[in-house]
Order: sequence, then structure tokens, then C-alpha cells
Amino acid sequence: MRLTRNRISVAIGAIALLHSPTLLAESVSITNPSFESSSQFEGWVDVDPSSLSGVAYDGTKAVKISGSGGSVEQTVNLQADTTYTLSAFIKGAGTIGLRIGGQVYSQKVSGNSDWAELTVSANSGSQTQATVFAEYNGAEGRFDSFTMNSSASTPSAPPAETGSCDSPTQLTIASAKDDGTHDGHGPENAIDNNLTTESRWSSQGIGKQIVFDLQANATVTSLDVIWLKGDQRSSYFDVATSSDNTSWTPVLSGAGSSGAQSAYESYELTESQARYIRITGQGNSANNWNSIIEAKAFGCSDGSAPVDPVDPVDPVVPVEPSDPNLNPSLAPSGNFDLLDWTLSVPVDEDSDGKADTVKEQALSSGYTSNEFFYTASDGGMVFKAPISGAKTSSSTSYTRSELREMLRRGNTSYSTKGVGKNNWVFSSAPSSAQDQAGGVNGVLDANLAVNHVTTSGDSGQVGRVIVGQIHANDDEPVRLYYRKLPNNQLGSIYIAHEPRSGSEKYYEMIGSRSNSASNPSDGIALDERFSYQIKVVANTLTVTISRPDKADVVQTVDMSNSGYDDSSQYMYFKAGVYNQNKSGDGDDYVQATFYSLSNTHDGYNY
Repeated sequence: MRLTRNRISVAIGAIALLHSPTLLAESVSITNPSFESSSQFEGWVDVDPSSLSGVAYDGTKAVKISGSGGSVEQTVNLQADTTYTLSAFIKGAGTIGLRIGGQVYSQKVSGNSDWAELTVSANSGSQTQATVFAEYNGAEGRFDSFTMNSSASTPSAPPAETGSCDSPTQLTIASAKDDGTHDGHGPENAIDNNLTTESRWSSQGIGKQIVFDLQANATVTSLDVIWLKGDQRSSYFDVATSSDNTSWTPVLSGAGSSGAQSAYESYELTESQARYIRITGQGNSANNWNSIIEAKAFGCSDGSAPVDPVDPVDPVVPVEPSDPNLNPSLAPSGNFDLLDWTLSVPVDEDSDGKADTVKEQALSSGYTSNEFFYTASDGGMVFKAPISGAKTSSSTSYTRSELREMLRRGNTSYSTKGVGKNNWVFSSAPSSAQDQAGGVNGVLDANLAVNHVTTSGDSGQVGRVIVGQIHANDDEPVRLYYRKLPNNQLGSIYIAHEPRSGSEKYYEMIGSRSNSASNPSDGIALDERFSYQIKVVANTLTVTISRPDKADVVQTVDMSNSGYDDSSQYMYFKAGVYNQNKSGDGDDYVQATFYSLSNTHDGYNY
């Protein structure tokens, strides 16, 4: 760890007298705000892994924070009872914030492919110092051009006494609204007393808001909230109140849930008179989704003692497993038959220069990787692949955490390659090949959710991942892609068909594969479950995408001229995540969770 401390200078504008109608703005001069000093981290205390980067928003340098625990910070002097706004530009992921008198005010971003400004505001109260900081938030990030200014303000008359709410009770929330950009889980779900995970409000993006209407002014003192996946991740948010739905008063800033509680969590608010309560979501520790299962408000409607005291015992949120047959306490092979698969993971523990392969017997006997292949808390089978990592061969530049079909089911007397009992062929292949193969034609069915895609790197690679394939000797009859661009809320689905000669062809099924695609109106969000089926009969390839309450999306490809009905061509399915980004930050990653997976073939009886 390197420590460098320099004197912090603060330039204070002229301050008017106490009873003057206007307070002039104050500018806080941050030492070395763009990291351009020749003295490395002059003015900042930095904690590894942090370093200076030549990729900058302004000038020639920025600070890069590349791992857990990495941070930079410095202390500045403040004026008491003044509201300040800290601003910085961030590329990638990160957190900026202020620590004032034991309180932390922060804003986070999970990943920007280009530089974007992030701001956080806080009032100094009685404090005259603050710590400005930037720190790691799940992936590599770069920080540049810090500024900090006070808000010029005009003092108003002291607020009218609101009275003390000594015995809060639950207030009635009459309605809830948002801006309409939710994913189908609307705001009304957050106040319907239904504690199942499907009855929730979900909206993607930093700054998304839900507003609760009490229908009449009340003294508001606290909120209780059940967060989606509250025992798996921390949700970040701010709370404000208003009497007219126009002028808002902050009553809780820079807050975060515990990440360890699936029931209600309680948050004390600065007491205020209000009809409206607004929660502004700032994403969560896993992504930039904001999801509330249920919310309750507390206070006093008229200052009198409550008629019905609040039950202090939180209700237990019912656990809804994604599939009753999936047990989160088991390794993936305890929930899925994996004897006819091998697994590639992006590590090289045997130092042979390529990604390790977990063979059928080891995989089906409980293999788990805490980083790349494991069982989720809902029992799903998780695949994760960062940009940096071991590759399967010198001919590929991309990492994967991916299953490879092995019809031999651990019988090593059968070769992994060639037309034989380990692989399958099309029914359009010669009968001699069909007799030798382990199966004829094939169907791969999967139900899954893509949890994360890359947000850094070249525009042609960011956000894309392959989640299913048919691989032949050297080519790929089909690759199934999911792609979500950083500024879109929803992702697209498309496939690629690669004939043995000639150019491959792409087919867009949901949305567009364009590097500048707009948000697909019927797209698939991160963490949204969907199903795919890849089916081959003779020379006909059919890919189907299915979602609850929506029509199937089907793409058929005629492979008659693709060359796969040759007697030498053999096939195998692949499923998992095959990262299609090699240009982004090394620890940026793709991740998907599979809830069902089955492979069937004519003549294959397992």
C-alpha cells in the first residue's frame, strides 16, 4: 500500500451575513483532481489494487481501480450546514462518495462502456470536514476529473413545527407509480401485500424511481422494504418526501440494504410532513436493477396514538424455488444429469497452456468451482466467464465456462472425435454414418436467465454471449447469442449458421444484433428466465425461444447446402456461457444460470 498525504486547500467564496437573503456558492479545491500531477497520487491516499492509467477523460491520466479493496481518498474542509455535490467521471464500474461525520453518501455504477459523469450530494450538518473517495464496485473502473461545489441557496423561514410522532403506526399507501419503464413488474406490485417474488416492482437503471401516494399529509418516520434477492445482494437507494409531488425533501441519502435479509428491512427517515414518498433506486451490488417486493410506510396521520399497533415481528417471506426439484445445497450434478457432458473452465491449473476440462466422471461426481461453475441460491446451475482467463486452444481469443456433450458417458474406449458413439449425425448423412454414431438428429432444451454481460470494450463485442451451440468437426451449424448493450434495458437474441464453405449467416430473432441497436421493445432483461430449443431433423435446423405469456419466436434454417450431411461430419451440443468479448476490462464477465437442460437424440437412450 502506498500512502501520500498533501495539504488540502479549500477556496471559500464570500459568505454573506447570517440574515442576508443569499448565500454564495462555495468551491472546494480538490488536490490533483485529474491525477495529472507528476508526483503520482499527490493529495490522495491510495490503497492497492489502484494505479494510474493512460486512459483518461481529461488530460493524460486517470486512476484505475482494478480489484476488491482498491480505493483512493482525500480529506477536504467544509462549511457547516451546507449542501455539497461531488462529481467525477467514471469509465467501467465504481463508487464515488463522501464520508461526513460517520455517514456515508455514495453513488455506484456497475459498468459504463464510455466515460459518464456520476454525482452525489450531501449536507455537511455540523461537520466541517469530509472524506472524498472512489472505490471498487465489482469490476475494473477508471476515475477522473473530480469536482466538489456547494449549492447556492436562499434561506427560507424556519419550517413550521410538525409535532412529534412518538408512536408511529403503519400508514395507508393508496397507490404507487413510476415512469412506465419497468420490465412488466409494475409499481402496484410493491403495495399489494403479496410477498412472492413475481409480485414485485422492477426497473433497470441508476436513478429509477417509485412514488408512493398516501392520499393525505402525514408525519412520515420510517419505511420497511423487502428487496428482491435481499439475502444475496445489497440494494442502493435514496428516499425523499413531498407534499405536492413537485418539491422534494431528502430524508435518507446513500442508503443500502444489508444483503443478508429476505424479509422486511426497516429504515429510519428524517421526520417530515408529506403525502408522497419517493424511493430512487441506485442499482444493487450485482447489477443496476432496482426491485422491490413490498414496501410499507410508518408515521402518524394526525399525531394521535395509533389505533392498531404495528406487529413488531416481520412476516416470513415465502421461499419460491425456481423448480421444486432443484436443491441449492447440492453441487450442480446433484440437480442435473451431467454424465454426458464435460466442462471447460477458464483456468489453467495443470499449466498445459489451455483452459482446463473437467471430464464426465469428475463433473458428475460433484465438481464445483466457486468462481466459474456452481449452484445458485435458487438451485440453478451458474456459468461465469471473465474476459481474462485461459482459452480452450490457440485458435480462440475468447473464454468460456461451457458444457460439451459427450454421449459416451464416461466410457473412454470411445474417442471424443470422429463419427462414433460419442457424437451424433444428421439423418441426412449416409446410413453408414448413422449406424456408427451415438445418436441421430438432436434436440437441446434449456431454461435459463442471463445474469450479466460485459459492459466494457469495443462496441462490436460489448454485451454479447453465446449460450448454446451445435459444434461440428471444425464449424458450427448454430450459435445462439444473447446481447444487451450497456445503455439498453433489454437484450436481443440472434443465431449464426456457419456452412462448411462460404460465409456464415445471421438471423435476428428478438431485437437487433447491431452495435448501436436501440432498446428492443420485446427484448429479454438480465435475470429474466426464458427457454430455448435447438432442434435438427435431417438438414432442417429449428431454433425456438419461449417465454411465459408470450408467443414463441421461431427461426428455421435450411442446411441442405451447408455440407453437414457428409459421412465424416459429427456433431455435439454445447451449453453455458461463451464470452464473446476480448477487448474489455479483464475482470468484466458474462454469467448465466440454467434451470433445466436436456439433450435427446434418436437411438440415444439416456
